[in-house]
Amino acid sequence: MVDASDLVEFQRHLDGAHHIAITSHRSPDADAVGTSLALARYLRATGKEVTCLLPDAPDEALDWMPGVEDIVLFDRDPGKAQDALHRADVLFALDYNGLNRLGPMADAARTATGAWLMVDHHMGPEDFPTARVHDARCSSTAELLWGVIAGLGGKDAVDATSASLLYAGMMTDTGSFRFSSVSSETHRVIAEMMDRGLDHTAVHEAIFGEQSMDRMKLHAFAVVERMEVYPEFQTAFVHLTAEDMARFHYRAGYTEGLVNRALGVAGVKVAVFAKESTDRVKMSFRSVGDFSVRDFAEQHFDGGGHHNAAGGASTESIGVVMARLRGLLPEIAAGIQAAEAPKG
Repeated sequence: MVDASDLVEFQRHLDGAHHIAITSHRSPDADAVGTSLALARYLRATGKEVTCLLPDAPDEALDWMPGVEDIVLFDRDPGKAQDALHRADVLFALDYNGLNRLGPMADAARTATGAWLMVDHHMGPEDFPTARVHDARCSSTAELLWGVIAGLGGKDAVDATSASLLYAGMMTDTGSFRFSSVSSETHRVIAEMMDRGLDHTAVHEAIFGEQSMDRMKLHAFAVVERMEVYPEFQTAFVHLTAEDMARFHYRAGYTEGLVNRALGVAGVKVAVFAKESTDRVKMSFRSVGDFSVRDFAEQHFDGGGHHNAAGGASTESIGVVMARLRGLLPEIAAGIQAAEAPKG
């Protein structure tokens, strides 16, 4: 998964770096935040000055992560974020494959003059980094980053805290290790992290255990009032308007998992969740089997991601987006049928 030749370039740039900026994508998930904080801990242990930067705030379910309070958020302090980007000798791009994934932080990132190093597992990486470790077959960026840190000679620096940050990314990006991207290597990495003190139960409880009443009510409302199931097309949609989310005092991360609720309906093989924000409608796509939601999202909603898990967005209204999705139901059903047809 990690090519030693790539790490030669990584090490060469890191050797001459004083300040390092670690960036990850808009609407950051556990893989984005966990890898950012774990990499920062490793680099600081080698004597580097490190700033973690995110376009916006992560899910409140990640508030337990050590160091999350020190992350610079572009939407809250753009001046501080731009200063860190422009001072950096090296900039890491973690868990995203193109600068547009940084949303409002993208323009500032494009003006940075330091060397870009990418660690990512999404398909179709852009060519902006100077060097990269990329493997779309890998379960998560966290699993890849473990290999990077180990390859740089830092495995012994991964303590229980760093292991918990990486495990959070691996656990969530694999659907608690049920997706087909999970390999024997995934479990070997976890075994090594457990040997370093990882408390996997504590991480799971921190993310999936206790939830606010508002979040639980929002999920119930979404399932009862906003879920559309089309058995004849083996597809389900869920959507939330801005008014819906305001009603339940929405906070970042409250809608996490809703698309999987739709996918969990008996007979459903493709699910889409759409939510309205101030400047766009953001969509999450999931599938089971051979139907590629990545291709579908890329073709219709300027999206991308993985074969069975992808994202997209539209500047159209939520009503228009939902109408478009309903109009695409025959195409989805035909795609499912073609993907399941016997080969050869």
